[in-house]
Amino acid sequence: MERADLGVLVMLLSRARPHWRHFVRRERDPQVGKWRDRSLDQQHISEPVPVDYVCKSTDFFDCAEERVVAMLQRRPEIGDLERRIPKLRKRFATSHEPLDGLTALLAQVPRAVFAQLQMDKYPHGYRNKQERLFELIDFNDTLVSTILLLDDKHRAEFSERVKQAADRVCKRIGVPCFSNEQWTAIIRGLTREVAVYSAARGAGFNAWLTDRAHDALGVDLQVQDPEDGRYINVDVKTPSSFRHRMEQLVHEKRLTERELIIGDQQSYVIEENGHGDNRVQIVVLCILPDLFGDLADWRFVNPEPMRQKLNQLIRDHGIHDGKYGKLLQ
Repeated sequence: MERADLGVLVMLLSRARPHWRHFVRRERDPQVGKWRDRSLDQQHISEPVPVDYVCKSTDFFDCAEERVVAMLQRRPEIGDLERRIPKLRKRFATSHEPLDGLTALLAQVPRAVFAQLQMDKYPHGYRNKQERLFELIDFNDTLVSTILLLDDKHRAEFSERVKQAADRVCKRIGVPCFSNEQWTAIIRGLTREVAVYSAARGAGFNAWLTDRAHDALGVDLQVQDPEDGRYINVDVKTPSSFRHRMEQLVHEKRLTERELIIGDQQSYVIEENGHGDNRVQIVVLCILPDLFGDLADWRFVNPEPMRQKLNQLIRDHGIHDGKYGKLLQ
């Protein structure tokens, strides 16, 4: 081989990097950074970042049902949802997203059904009554908070679609469903509560839907005149519930027969509830169709009669004790 060719060959061989060349570990530069902190790995494992469930359906109601069904085990039990309710409610309170609200609502359905069954079976009291009562109040609060975030289209579909989804969730777990009568009673009552709240806000009043402790005391919402600061505590009733409540107050000797007749005429009575420092004055208000008109999509068709009534109630029975929004503090 000629010397020129030999030189070219040596040059090519010097450039070649054989695949079998040994890897030589480089010394780590201490200035680059510290070694990996394994304690952080354990922290991430114990506190995983939540991953949103991706729904197959684009329908609002179906998607919420999918999310709840995905939480169930192969052999579903009510405990699968019970454990998740606090986190679901907390997530909704943080996000204020309607889908999070409906998911939390459907997860609470089996528990609320059992609470309603106990209340219907033992109307005069039973073991763990307060606990069951709070479970129903939490369910109702989640429903109302979700409704207030929906548009008119979803509000119109809400009652029927949620009842269907709730029944399917209960059947998957193997627990009773809300009866049509129970569901209708819940929706009738909460529709009027939302309508009064919306009418009050629309008329320029301050309005606050109370929390579970105030709700257990009998206060559904507070309405305040922003100009003079006076407010009323309101317990919203359907006509049948209003009559039942008045008869109960008469039986307990907290209302006279004459006051019952006057209450029927003016569609409200004043009730004192609670004990000691937590004693409050409540306006038990009957949402009479002849007086306040029809409702549609969880609102009064004409909110003017309710505006006038709230004005009159605050003028005649308004309280100015600085406890608006914080009755039990």
